[in-house]
Amino acid sequence: MSTEDPKADKLPTPGEVIQSKRNNYEVVKMMGKGGFGAVYQVKRQKGDDLLAMKCETCDVKKAVLSMDCKVLRGALIIQSPHFCAVQDRGKVEGRFRFLIMKLVGKNLWDLRYERENYYYSMNTALKAAEQTLMSIEDLHRIGYLHRDIKPGNFAIGRPETKENHIIFMLDFGLSRKYIGDNVNKDIRMPRSSAPFRGTTRYASINCLSNKDQSRKDDIEAWLYMVVEWTTGLLPWRKLKSADKEEVLKWKELVRNGEDLEEFFEGCPKREFTTIMQYVDSLQYQSIPDYNYVYYCLQHAMKAHNCGPHDPLDWDPENKYRGPTKTDRDKRMDAKLDAKLKDDPEINEK
Repeated sequence: MSTEDPKADKLPTPGEVIQSKRNNYEVVKMMGKGGFGAVYQVKRQKGDDLLAMKCETCDVKKAVLSMDCKVLRGALIIQSPHFCAVQDRGKVEGRFRFLIMKLVGKNLWDLRYERENYYYSMNTALKAAEQTLMSIEDLHRIGYLHRDIKPGNFAIGRPETKENHIIFMLDFGLSRKYIGDNVNKDIRMPRSSAPFRGTTRYASINCLSNKDQSRKDDIEAWLYMVVEWTTGLLPWRKLKSADKEEVLKWKELVRNGEDLEEFFEGCPKREFTTIMQYVDSLQYQSIPDYNYVYYCLQHAMKAHNCGPHDPLDWDPENKYRGPTKTDRDKRMDAKLDAKLKDDPEINEK
């Protein structure tokens, strides 16, 4: 970290011990840094457990840890396996606020780049597609949009904890509540124009057009991500984040004809085309039919002879034991949704 960084003196350093009301945590190393602050690997001094600590400086312009808390609390209520529960939280006066969470493993971007051809096998691509879609559906169920769906924001659990077949959703710094604050919990009205939020490579057409995002936009971004790890590339991959207009043109082109055929080359073409056309048919206020998208994925799995227990690329020696749609169906409990709507922390303005 640069000594010229004004936040450098406020954020923790390796070896420093951070105290909360319940535990002490020794900082092991920094794992990543952004505008909000940084993420560290820490060791709980009672028990020596390795955990993750997410920090934001006290003077940050836009606090994001409160958003993490709301999302992760909601995920806990609906019993989603795809989110890291908050285990502790605290503040170092005058320096930073922090959350202590489960430590996860490598993200899906890095895992793809470990592959010889930089793309997953069809079996892994489709199983990862199903799990990441389940996490998006769970986030929407809580009442929030992610608005930055990309492979770097999904990670597998650590092999040491035998959670490397579970995919976790990360980073809610750009998330936004789409449910209204009134008694009936109506959807928030779309703004006439919205600032760009997301990553250009995966951003939806609406997002690139400065329109307000809704649930359909998270799913559109998910589809681009899935195509990329299924084939190893996207047609606009060489364009930079500032080339939004050019990326927008590409995304409009791949909707029809030869461009669409080339876009899905190497993918389950029939099923992915069906998903794209379905997502494009949705409106801002539409409730996505997630079951329909799962059906398309499961049809693709059967067509490509992907067995339910076929191993993942990053754990080829063991049968797949990750969460499935059957597990997800069991969690669709109206009592949990009622509890979610009544929770004051999640629904505070």
